[in-house]
Amino acid sequence: MDEKGRRFADDKKIIKFKDPDQNTEVEENAKHEQDKRLKDKNAKKLKRLLKKQKRKELRARKKFPDEGEIEEELPAQDAPKEEPEEQEVPEDHPEEESAEDEKPAIENEPIHDVEGVPDDEDEEEEEEEKEEEEELPDERPAFGHAKKKAPSGKKKLPVKRIVVVSIIVVILFAVVFAVFNSDKFSFHNISNFFKYGVFNQQGEENFPLDIKGERVNAGNFDVIGQDICYASDTKTKLLNNYGRSLFSEQHAFINPVLTVSKNGALVYNLGGTGYQLINKEGKTFGFEAKDNLLTADYADNGYYALVTQSSGYLSKLYVYNEKDEQIFAYSFADYYVTSVSLNSSGSKAVVAGLSALNGSEISALYVLDFTQEKPLLIQEINNDIVYQVKYLNDKYACAVGRSASYVLNTGKDGGLQTNSYEGRSLTAFDINDDTNTYTVSLSSSGDGRNCDILSYTASGEQSKSFSVDKKIINLSTYKGRVALLTGDSVMLYSKDGKAYSEKELNSDPHSVVMYTASDVYVLCTGYIDAVSL
Repeated sequence: MDEKGRRFADDKKIIKFKDPDQNTEVEENAKHEQDKRLKDKNAKKLKRLLKKQKRKELRARKKFPDEGEIEEELPAQDAPKEEPEEQEVPEDHPEEESAEDEKPAIENEPIHDVEGVPDDEDEEEEEEEKEEEEELPDERPAFGHAKKKAPSGKKKLPVKRIVVVSIIVVILFAVVFAVFNSDKFSFHNISNFFKYGVFNQQGEENFPLDIKGERVNAGNFDVIGQDICYASDTKTKLLNNYGRSLFSEQHAFINPVLTVSKNGALVYNLGGTGYQLINKEGKTFGFEAKDNLLTADYADNGYYALVTQSSGYLSKLYVYNEKDEQIFAYSFADYYVTSVSLNSSGSKAVVAGLSALNGSEISALYVLDFTQEKPLLIQEINNDIVYQVKYLNDKYACAVGRSASYVLNTGKDGGLQTNSYEGRSLTAFDINDDTNTYTVSLSSSGDGRNCDILSYTASGEQSKSFSVDKKIINLSTYKGRVALLTGDSVMLYSKDGKAYSEKELNSDPHSVVMYTASDVYVLCTGYIDAVSL
């Protein structure tokens, strides 16, 4: 038989074009196979539609039967028919070779249904069917209610991990809070809380504390740690931050003056010879000076200095160690001593003296080394009176005067930094050796109002400043904050002028002392109050 077609070949398949008369039987077999596939496909579609319809009905009733039950309910006629056996081509059929050549071309053609949709859609529908079947529960839930399962894409955090993370967050918050409020969580405060707050021992006093009948000067009101220490005209008293009396000692001083350190207090009779040493445990030791007392200081290590009048000299300095043994003495022939301060180790002292020349005041700052007989340094200041001198650290000492404040380098080379008030009047000041700074309040008006609050570093440089329009009668500093006392209220500021709060006071106030970053003690006429700002 002659071939009427042409052959085209490539690497993968060969397509032949032959005479239609010779391919009749092959086409009939292909058509039969295609019809069989279409029937199977239509049967499967009908089966899936019935399943979906049944699922919708069951979901509406909140019932989820097993897959086997759905299979049983399907109509028998909808089941796919058995495939007929393929007819075998005889071995001696003359066109066997042509059928085998045509078979690859038929298999590579896409099979379409009645609507012309490729078989790939069957795979997508089968995948959708599988996804729907996965959503069904394996077992029927009790009482006809379906169990809700979390989406497979979301991961649930274990309860244990949530608890651990929560505990860590709480601990971190507590640590940060304790760091920024460490002054309130000292051992002393905690012990006082359990002793007087929790167990509430009898005899506890509450703020405000009534001190009627006692006269307390503003300079005789201070703190030892966080305990109140004051000297009235009749006694010296120590109170804790709950208002409970820790110590009370009578005295017979006409003009008592109080000076405190971290470990105790010294009270002396100005113009007299008597003085008392009081430690933190409340033990009192009474002594008599060699002459009338002019000023004194008490160091943190237990050393103390007394300045007295002296025959043949204007003033004389005595220094004692913690065993009350005299270790140094120096006489001043040219100046009356107005203030003295010991360094932290008790090895040096800075002394402020006052004299006059041709009707003008002359002040002098002495630096004394207890290992030497002569002064290490003498610095004169003209036309000013020094009210108080105090060590800021072992190198620098601060002196607050009537018209200026000063910072003295106590080394051999010396050096004096002068910070003039520039015509303003001094209304209050505070020297804080804990932060190595000092702060002054300067008024630019005659009635004491419109005050500038200036803070200085240990080297004498101005660090912070701000202004208030009220009259400041007293101030106290604690770390980066300053409490300002007016005639009827107490105000809390940062040293750069940020206002925090203000509290009104019920009586005439005289002095304020900070003992935490937000708490102060206020001395008023007739009572002492603790104010939280």
